[in-house]
This record gives sequence, C-alpha cells and structure tokens, in this order.
Amino acid sequence: MTAYRLGAIFYILWGIMHAMFGAQIIIQNTGEGPFAVIQSIYADIGPQMTPKEPGSVIGALMNQHGWNLLWFGVFATVVGAFYNWRNSFSGYWYNLAVVSLADIGFIVAVLIPGYVDLMVGIWGPILWVLAIIFSTIGLMKPASEQKVA
Repeated sequence: MTAYRLGAIFYILWGIMHAMFGAQIIIQNTGEGPFAVIQSIYADIGPQMTPKEPGSVIGALMNQHGWNLLWFGVFATVVGAFYNWRNSFSGYWYNLAVVSLADIGFIVAVLIPGYVDLMVGIWGPILWVLAIIFSTIGLMKPASEQKVA
C-alpha cells in the first residue's frame, strides 16, 4: 500500500471517530442534558464543579460542539476518501488545514490542561499526525504523478 493511501486511511479514521463523537454529544445532550455530556467528556469535572441548574445556553453550546465535531469528521472522511486516496495536492491541503486546526485547538484547550484523560484523548491527535506523515510522504512523488483536484 502506498504512503498516501495510508494517510487517507488515517484521515478517514480520524473523520469517522470525530463524526461519531459529535453525533454522540448531540444525542446525549438531547436525552440527558448538557451536564451529563460535560461529566462524560471531561475527567476533572465532578458533581461539585457541575452547575446545579441546567442552562439553555450550555445545552446550545454542547449541541454546537457536537455539530462542529460531526462536520469536521464528515469533511475529513470525504476529503480522505475522495482526494487523499488519489494523492490529490488540493486534498492534502484541505485536510491538513481543517484537521490540524481542529486538533491543535483540542490539544491546547483540552488535552494539555488535563480536562480529558490523556489515554482517551490522544487517539485523535495520533491519527492526525500519522495522516500528515503518510500524506506528506505521498506528495513527495514526482509532480507528474500528482493529482491536481
């Protein structure tokens, strides 16, 4: 298997994982409420730190967060399957930009401060880094072998 196809597989796995997680957040928020979502995601949030009154703003923010993860995931999956799989130069930059921005934000705002257990939260960044490595190796092929679109 070629390096760029491995990169595509890692982007697709990243995308599926994030789309499923986003959908799970929306479903849990709708059924159990925003504080159940917060407690299930963040390691250091205990009952003493959770507000007592459910708020519509927090619920809306949880839905927006789930929505964003869902569509980041769909984007990465589609670009991975249709562009990165063919070693597309454009697809390389599409997924590099979108997935990098999503994961850098997660790493800086959530993972480094320790709000999510490292062993749980590291899988997205691992898939992201592997996707970048193998997609980049794939783009090192001669320009005549690159797909433009």
